[in-house]
Amino acid sequence: MVNRIDHTWIPLSDGSRLGARLWLPEGAENHPAPAILEYIPYRKDDYSAIRDNTTIAWFADKGYACIRVDMRGSGSSDGVMTDEYSDQEIADGVEVIEWIARQSWCNQRVGMMGISWGGITGMQIAQKQPQALKTIIVLGATEFRYYDDGSYYMGCMTGQTIGWAAIMFGYNTRPPDPALVGESWKQHWLERLNLTPHYMEHWFSHQREDDYWLRGTVGTDYDAIKIPVYAVSGHADCWPNTVPRLLENLSVPRRGLQGAWCHRYPHLAIPGPAIGFLEDANRWFAQWLKEEETGVMDEAAYQIYLQDSVRPQPFYERRPGRWVGTSGWPAENVQTRSWFLDVNTLGDQPPKWSSISVCSPQHVGLKSGEYMPWFAFGEADELPDDQKSEDHNSVVFDLNVEKTLEIVGKPIVEITFQCDQPQALLEMRLCDVWPDGASTLITRGIMNLCQRNGKEQPQALERGQTYTVCIHLNHVGYAVPAGHRLRLAVSTSYWPIAWPSPNTATVSLHCGESKLHLPIYLEHGEKLKLTEFKDSAPGQPMATTTLRESKQSRDITVDPESGNHVWEINADNGAIRFEDSQLEMSSKNLQRYTIHPNDPLSACAEYEWEWEYRRGAEWVTKTWTRTEITCDQKHFYLKAESIAWEHDQIIFSKTWNKKYVRDYF
Repeated sequence: MVNRIDHTWIPLSDGSRLGARLWLPEGAENHPAPAILEYIPYRKDDYSAIRDNTTIAWFADKGYACIRVDMRGSGSSDGVMTDEYSDQEIADGVEVIEWIARQSWCNQRVGMMGISWGGITGMQIAQKQPQALKTIIVLGATEFRYYDDGSYYMGCMTGQTIGWAAIMFGYNTRPPDPALVGESWKQHWLERLNLTPHYMEHWFSHQREDDYWLRGTVGTDYDAIKIPVYAVSGHADCWPNTVPRLLENLSVPRRGLQGAWCHRYPHLAIPGPAIGFLEDANRWFAQWLKEEETGVMDEAAYQIYLQDSVRPQPFYERRPGRWVGTSGWPAENVQTRSWFLDVNTLGDQPPKWSSISVCSPQHVGLKSGEYMPWFAFGEADELPDDQKSEDHNSVVFDLNVEKTLEIVGKPIVEITFQCDQPQALLEMRLCDVWPDGASTLITRGIMNLCQRNGKEQPQALERGQTYTVCIHLNHVGYAVPAGHRLRLAVSTSYWPIAWPSPNTATVSLHCGESKLHLPIYLEHGEKLKLTEFKDSAPGQPMATTTLRESKQSRDITVDPESGNHVWEINADNGAIRFEDSQLEMSSKNLQRYTIHPNDPLSACAEYEWEWEYRRGAEWVTKTWTRTEITCDQKHFYLKAESIAWEHDQIIFSKTWNKKYVRDYF
């Protein structure tokens, strides 16, 4: 029988305390067990509690001590969260591992598992090499902060990832629980409200890849990780490139898994197929924490879900396909084929000469889907829709597929070009075009052309100068069948995933010198043993009562007066009560992205979050935050507001009005 301890304090060397929830296997006090830690800022007692109980808690039945810790400044832990991946956060994590190893129920062998923030932090803590940490499982994470995380996704200042700063702006306003903290809860809450910055203040102040971003960038020193790593992601996730990079660059025992899913644990996968990931992770932990021979290292080092062709739609319950494997990455059974760009076609031979200009309207990208799809509140239209209208406003190059092309890896577009403006971006989309013209997005890539020589020292483009760049598209597994067309679509805008350049740019592509390089999977390669994944069997759910059902809407409209295109996502995330604690939680949020097709300076991103926590009529709190980002030719503008209520009384209010010079964005 598992002993669940809902709350305990972990003391830190500076006198602060972190809140933790424990699940201890039966008999652990007399027979110490290996431990599994998940260390994240998402509130163990409410926001992440349901998932925690069906994920990390599952391992306690398998003989592991399981610990979920809220980071400093989150949940009921002490302190203020001033940024992501701070030195303090990583140092705290090392202390947490040392504390776990000292407990009577632990055998001094600790593993970490985490998705997203938890996976990124897990890698950073592994680089610090705490003695008790023996392995990590990293899911939906990145080891390159500037390129993948924060506001500069793929090297572009990203409209939708600004939303992550807005999300954390709202998250950080939530109060500690007085049932756990005691009478000092309000003092701690006011401290957080007053001292927590808006993360866009950091990100706008560091528009180049400088020391701010390199802190926490694991990819600058892979060799500092000395323990086995299991890396997992999905084709629909925002970070599908991490798994192959880790497999290629780590020198420790490692394993990779890439499914069809989005930003979720694989046993909760959308799109499916979901797998028995917890059973699979148990084999990994048993190998490295219990020192049992499970056979996990005898299987393919990298298993990828090769997706079959599907009609375009913004939600899939399940993607058809099959699992394939390689002995590592790069893979011997993946070879590159190349095609030259020609007038609207892809060819085996270079054309004698052709130059094609692309100047896209600013609203290209509205069918891109969400930057980080994760279906947090059920079925929603978060994936890319039919790309036909996007393709119509782009330059396209098509290849008639005569024999199925099985793409596994990272397509690369080698582009030679000229530009009429000092700043511009290029966005590349690889699409599966059906005989009736429907266009399914396979993968995409973006480059801020001012960063062609590196992200540290951007340089303006010169009119008349010819440049050659390689634009890397996201890693993917996808089979384009015979009878379809493989399409490369090129645009100079991709809103709201990429913030537009200050001026409308025309980019002239030199087709005879430009190529598409495609990684093709060879079935006749090395025969490898694949993991036989069991069905998903998550742990027991928590006792909760739904007080208000969730509902969402996603609409793209055109204002008849202004001509602005508006993408609005409105979500009522519902309200629930946790029966054990009688805590009630509810939230609502709004995202709105506005742009005029002919005006890059019309770009506007708006976000609102509302959170309410209460316990009966005695304790009632609410917070509301709003973030708005706009621009002109030379500056970005940040406007933000935060308000907090206790019962019906405003106890805190603050506004931000700041501007930042555009640094080649």
